[in-house]
Amino acid sequence: MQLFYWRDMGNSSIQIRQLVDDARAFPDFAPALPTGGYVDTIALSIVNDVMTTMLMGTPEGEPFNWKFNRFRCPTFFINSFQQDYFIPGLNNLGWLESCDAVYQNISTFPKNIAPVEVRRDLLETSSQMGYSNFAKICWMQNDTMQRGRWGQSQITSQTGAPNPGPGVVYTNPNGLTTCPPNPITCIDDAFGNLWVVTTYGTCGNTNPFLTNLNPVFPTLSKPSTVATTVTDGTVVWTAVNPKGQGFRINPPPAQTGPLWVIVPIGQNRIPQFTSLSQFLDPIPDDYYVYFKQGFFAQCCRRSPDPKVRARFKDEWAIWIKSLDNAVKQGSREQDDFGFYPGDPRIMDTGFGWNTVNPAYPYGAWNY
Repeated sequence: MQLFYWRDMGNSSIQIRQLVDDARAFPDFAPALPTGGYVDTIALSIVNDVMTTMLMGTPEGEPFNWKFNRFRCPTFFINSFQQDYFIPGLNNLGWLESCDAVYQNISTFPKNIAPVEVRRDLLETSSQMGYSNFAKICWMQNDTMQRGRWGQSQITSQTGAPNPGPGVVYTNPNGLTTCPPNPITCIDDAFGNLWVVTTYGTCGNTNPFLTNLNPVFPTLSKPSTVATTVTDGTVVWTAVNPKGQGFRINPPPAQTGPLWVIVPIGQNRIPQFTSLSQFLDPIPDDYYVYFKQGFFAQCCRRSPDPKVRARFKDEWAIWIKSLDNAVKQGSREQDDFGFYPGDPRIMDTGFGWNTVNPAYPYGAWNY
């Protein structure tokens, strides 16, 4: 068995210290990076500024959807009438790029896959109809999403969806042919803690959240923290970070119907560096030259020499423009998506609109 260590899995083989030593070799930049412990603070500040700009986008606001910073978010099953979904441990999502829905309740191969539109925000809705060919998704902070509460009646609940309670059953959807009519899977307790179902089963006879359990959970700065779990009969609830991230979909699924798995793709949040010994992940080595140019420009800004400082504006603008070349370096292949006529009779009126509906809430399969 071959073992892989963390460094094997990173994008970069270059430490921040190497970048600082390179900059010090230039007489104009050396005064901005004094020797001694104080250099750490200045150098790390510059690295964080450059990393933020390179991963966030240009001053005009365009995001750079670098492939090297992309990751596959945890997938999740849709649930009866439920729009909002807590995702345990998800704290590192910067923004969503794309999303698919995979149709689970068929045995044919390949499974049907429908695109899901990514939006910045989606409103809460009770409507299961939409004037669109596609379902939609956005990411949200957990503490801003809809949730239920253990033992609460449907009438009292915010969403109107069934809540967990004595003897309430959560059926595992994996392998089923239709979506089971489960209660809401995301709840809070009376103390403001957030919980999500991570093991399906039957709830116990008493509320397991009557006392403040002071749960712990993974965060962006402590991703390895093991989340608190609560056993409720045979159901297991897992604590989630209120400032962590989950997803909202539109339209809400039907109570029972096609079972879809949502597969979001996103960009990682921008890392913040705290040590010169850290590697420049997620920047790959073949993009290092672009990162270095931004670092040198910021050294001009920190220089005690007014003439060198005056160069910052031009050097920074040149670097921002050079990022266009970096984007092109990662875009050497032709995209597989675009606008194509759906009918050779391109002047034909076609369909005026095509609705999303409870029978096909996540899109038809042929367009």
